[in-house]
Amino acid sequence: MIDLNKISKVVVVFIVLLTFLVLMMQSQEVKVAGLLIQFENETTEPEVTAILENYDIPVNYTIDYNSNIGRGVYYVKVDEDKINELRKNENLISEIELKKGNYNIIILSEEFVPDENFLTILEKNNLQLKKVVVCYIHFGDGPADWVVGKNCILERDAIRIKNELETNEKVLIVGLDDIEG
Repeated sequence: MIDLNKISKVVVVFIVLLTFLVLMMQSQEVKVAGLLIQFENETTEPEVTAILENYDIPVNYTIDYNSNIGRGVYYVKVDEDKINELRKNENLISEIELKKGNYNIIILSEEFVPDENFLTILEKNNLQLKKVVVCYIHFGDGPADWVVGKNCILERDAIRIKNELETNEKVLIVGLDDIEG
C-alpha cells in the first residue's frame, strides 16, 4: 500500500530543494548596476529621458546626463564613400567603428589629438569632429545591496535593453556596468 503522507513529504522536500537550487543559480548570474550610453552630439537631457522611456527597463533608474565618465571622447559620422579617405590618416586612432544607417561612425580614442592633416581631411570631405554625450544610467534608487529587480537587473535583461537601445539613431554605443555575481 502506498503511503500518501510519505509521498507528500518527499514532494515538499523536492520542491524546497528545487526552489533553493533556482535561487542559488539566480544569485550566480551576472547582475548589471547600470548602463553607460554614448549619444550623438547635441542630444539633450529631455531627449535622453524620452529615448529611455521607450524601452522596458524593469527597475527605477536615474540618469547622470553628460557624465564625466567619458570625457574627451570624439567621433566622426562618415558617408560610406568617404570612409577610406579618412582611414588614410595614420594619426587616426579609432577605438570603434560601427555602421548606423547609411553612415559609419568612427569613435576616436581619448588619446586622439587631431593634427593639421586630419583637420584638412575633415574640411575637404565636409565632415565634423563631434563630442559624444555620455550618460550613466544608474539602476535603482536605494543602497547598493544589489537586489535584482530593486537596484540591478540580470545581465540577460541588460543585453536585451542594450541591443534595443543601439537600434536608436541617436545612440552610438551602450556599455554594461556589471557586478560580480
